[in-house]
Amino acid sequence: MDQEGHLVEVHKSLEVNGVRYLLKPVDGGMQFFRDLTTLATVIDIDDCRSEISAEWIRRCIDHYKKTDDVFQIPFLRRIVFGGFRGGCSLPSDAQTFLEDLGMKRRSFLKIDEPNRPLPGPYVILKGTLYEPLRLYPDTHAAFFKATKCLPDIDALGNNYGQVDIAVPSRLRHHVSSKLPLSSIRVGVKDNFDLEGTKTSLCSKAYLQTYPEKSQSAPCIQKLLELGASVVGKTKLCAFAQWEEPTEAIEYSSPWSARADGFQSSGGSSNGSGAAIAAYDWLDITIGSDTTGSILRPALWNGCFALRPTVGLLSTEGFVNCIKYLDTPGIMGRDLQQCRHFAASWYGDSLDPAVPDFSSVPWPLDYWTLVEPQQRAMGLQFADEVKSTLRLSLRNFSLKDMWGEHPPEDAGHQSLEEYMIKERCLIRLENGSF
Repeated sequence: MDQEGHLVEVHKSLEVNGVRYLLKPVDGGMQFFRDLTTLATVIDIDDCRSEISAEWIRRCIDHYKKTDDVFQIPFLRRIVFGGFRGGCSLPSDAQTFLEDLGMKRRSFLKIDEPNRPLPGPYVILKGTLYEPLRLYPDTHAAFFKATKCLPDIDALGNNYGQVDIAVPSRLRHHVSSKLPLSSIRVGVKDNFDLEGTKTSLCSKAYLQTYPEKSQSAPCIQKLLELGASVVGKTKLCAFAQWEEPTEAIEYSSPWSARADGFQSSGGSSNGSGAAIAAYDWLDITIGSDTTGSILRPALWNGCFALRPTVGLLSTEGFVNCIKYLDTPGIMGRDLQQCRHFAASWYGDSLDPAVPDFSSVPWPLDYWTLVEPQQRAMGLQFADEVKSTLRLSLRNFSLKDMWGEHPPEDAGHQSLEEYMIKERCLIRLENGSF
C-alpha cells in the first residue's frame, strides 16, 4: 500500500503497514466482487440472530487482532458479513464504529451461498479474491524451503541466503473433531516427503538426483488431513548424520536462538529445533529420531519434545537412518499444545492405560562415565524429582542385569561383545559403512 492508501501489487505480493504478504488465489471468490480492488475482511455472523451490535463487533475485532497475526485494521476497508440468515441488521452505532476503523463498504452473503469465503482477511484485485499469507523472514536460516514462496525464490532449493515463510490466517479454521489441528502451523524436517516438493536431506547431490514427490509421507499426510498447515521444510544435518555447524558446507547450519546465536542447534533435526525456538509464529515442528535426533535439538534449543515409541507412526515416505530405531516426533514451546497435537496425530495408537510411576531409575553404567560435577548435579535433580513425586530412587546396572539374565540369542557373549556385533549388523544393513 502506498502513501495515499492505494494497493501496490508486485509479483502477487503486497505490503500493508510494513507487513509483507504473498497472495494466494481463492477458488470461486470472483463471483462475489466483480471489478473491485481493495482490502477486505469476512466476518461470520452465524451466531447473530437479530442485530450486529457495536459491542459484538468490538469483541469480534478484538478477537481477530489477538488471535491472528495476518489480520490488520486496514483489512476492514471492505467488510463482508457471511452467514446472513435474513432479518439481521447493522445498527447506526455499529456502523459508525466500523467507519471510524476505516470501513468504506459492507455487504452480506447468505448462509447458503455456494463457495462462501471463510472468515478472515482477504485482498481483492480487479474482482479476483486472494488469501493473504503473511511473509516472515527466516532470520535463523532454519528452513530449507517454504511451502509457498515468491516467484523469485529458487524452488529447487538453492537458498544460499534467507527464505521467507508464508503463513496463513488463523481465522479461516474451525476446530472440530474432524479437523483438530486446524490453524496449527507446522514445519517439517526435510527427510520427510511432501507432495509437490523435493526431499533434500540437506545434500545438494541428493536434491539434484531425485524428482519432486508425487505424494506425502503417510504420517505427514495425516497431519494435513487433520487440518494442520505445513508452512515449510526445515533443515537437518546432511543425511541425518551428526554434523557440527562448521562442517555444514553445502547448506549452512541454522543459527541458534539462544545466547549469541553461535551455539550449535544440535542434530540431526537442527532446523526443527532452531525454528520452534526462534519463531513465535510457528506452533510445532516435526523431526525424526534415531538415537537422539529430536531429544538433543530440543535440549539444546530449550523446547519441549516427544519421541514416540517406534512403530506408533508409519515411517514410510521418510528417509531412514536405522529403520529399527527411527520414528517421527514433535517439538514445541507450549506443553498443552504439544499434548493436543500428539493426541490428534497418534490417535488410537496411544495406550491410555499407562501405569503410575513407582521410581526414578538411575543407570549406574551411564553415570560412571560422566564427570563427577555433572554426576552430582544429575543426582541432585533425581533426588528433587523423587521428593516432589514421592517416589524411590532405583539404582540399576545394565551390565549386571545382562550377566544375571542374558537374552537367549546372546549365548555366552558379554554385553559389550554383543553390542559390537549388533552395531556392525545394523550399519551393514543400512549401508552405513
